[in-house]
Amino acid sequence: MSEPSLPVESPVILAIEIGLWIAGGLVLCRALFGESNLSRPQSRSPSALQPWSISVVVFFQMALCVVMGGWLAQVLVSTLGQHPAVKTAAGDNAWITIQGFIFQLGLLAGVLGAWFLNRTQPPPAIPPPAPPSPRSAHPFLAAVGTFLVALSLVTLIAYVWKTGLKSLGVDTHEQEMVDVFRQADSAKELVTLIVLVVVIAPLTEELVFRAGLFRYLKTRVPRWLALTAPAALFALLHGNTLAFMPLFTLGVIFSLAYERTGRISVTIIAHGLFNLHTILLIMAGVTT
Repeated sequence: MSEPSLPVESPVILAIEIGLWIAGGLVLCRALFGESNLSRPQSRSPSALQPWSISVVVFFQMALCVVMGGWLAQVLVSTLGQHPAVKTAAGDNAWITIQGFIFQLGLLAGVLGAWFLNRTQPPPAIPPPAPPSPRSAHPFLAAVGTFLVALSLVTLIAYVWKTGLKSLGVDTHEQEMVDVFRQADSAKELVTLIVLVVVIAPLTEELVFRAGLFRYLKTRVPRWLALTAPAALFALLHGNTLAFMPLFTLGVIFSLAYERTGRISVTIIAHGLFNLHTILLIMAGVTT
């Protein structure tokens, strides 16, 4: 889910958002111009992400597992959707949530299949990861920092992107899931949606796009392509023009965080925090 773009109508919410944006800017400045980077101004921060030494054949087998999981989930959704009684009993909003759950769980099943496939291969000949330095942030703190940076940058990009689309006369309707949250009329439905968007989707998407596609491409194609290709696919699969550029930016930020920390848990938590923040804004009545 992408962030609602500016402006925010409530003064209290606006004050909180400004505080978060400033915090994100400070974290970004520290990452770009911190002590370690100032001492080596011409070099990037070292990557903590170890190379993924698998063959092209094995990677495509693993990718096929994930694609098949998503495809079988879509087949199940289509089959259930052919029975009007199912959709009627669930209701329109609940049916959209069920579709999301089935698709995400299908992808996750594909990820598990891919992991099992890779587990049966000979162990990769890579050096063990270096021990963390005393200055290394705790994964949760790194995730919070990543969330704050993403929030400040994505909010700005979302505003500029939406303004540009409107000036071109392009339709700027919101993601379907945003309307589902706004129309949720029971605590049970709301909790189910939150679990889907804050837990299941971040877990699945980070394993697929960052731990899978980005990590594989990182040592095999130019760095700019390794960063942008997974981010573009991540944004395209959400199927919303308004959300494309914010989600593309989010994907690049998460890949950089994964590269810098070497921990997929950092981006999973940051992704969940980002989606939770969006949900809180929607529930507070903030419009885009």
